[in-house]
Amino acid sequence: MIVKGINEGFKDMDTNQGVVTGYFAMFGNKDLDGDILEPGSFTKTIQERGPKGKGLIKYLLDHDRNKAVAVINELYEDSKGLYYEAKVGSHSSGRDFLEMVKSGIINQHSFGFSIPKDKSYFDQSRKANVIKEVMMYEGSAIQFLGANPDTTTIGLKSFEDYLNSLEKFIKTSEASDDCIIKIESLLKSLKPDESTLNEKKADEQKLFIENIKNSFESWKTN
Repeated sequence: MIVKGINEGFKDMDTNQGVVTGYFAMFGNKDLDGDILEPGSFTKTIQERGPKGKGLIKYLLDHDRNKAVAVINELYEDSKGLYYEAKVGSHSSGRDFLEMVKSGIINQHSFGFSIPKDKSYFDQSRKANVIKEVMMYEGSAIQFLGANPDTTTIGLKSFEDYLNSLEKFIKTSEASDDCIIKIESLLKSLKPDESTLNEKKADEQKLFIENIKNSFESWKTN
């Protein structure tokens, strides 16, 4: 299974009803893999596997098959990309998910898929692999710290923005202890992106991250 992520947050949410909407994929833009999704590439898989078909496309957290957090009720293409509407589950993982969405801890999307034979081609003019059709298995909401657990570096400005959301989440949410423990684990995995920093800046960022980790301990007890 191939996965592709987009830096696209939630379009709307109804916290009372537990409904979230957004986009799992975008059309026309060349991604970091050098791929472009064509409009119509999801048509067949939506008909066959979508909510009005066999209902086989799952809504997961971070592509984790053990973390189905919602049920997709609407899935269709528009001029922008692959739009969805989903009902969040009332189970513990669903409640934690909704709390993280409300606080901005989860703010990206992705989807898992395969490409049927002969359903892509290389466009020389755009220097891109154009995908004409996909078989979609799942759509995922992605935490800021990434779908790839090995990607633990993060820019200072981005981390500060994330921190504001994280502090609000820790202080005000009703998330489960398991959810807080997972966030703590992600924080501990952080390291400065030394490839883009000189030695002085790298030391400053190490100190900043260490201070945030210490602050996290005090947030948990307040």
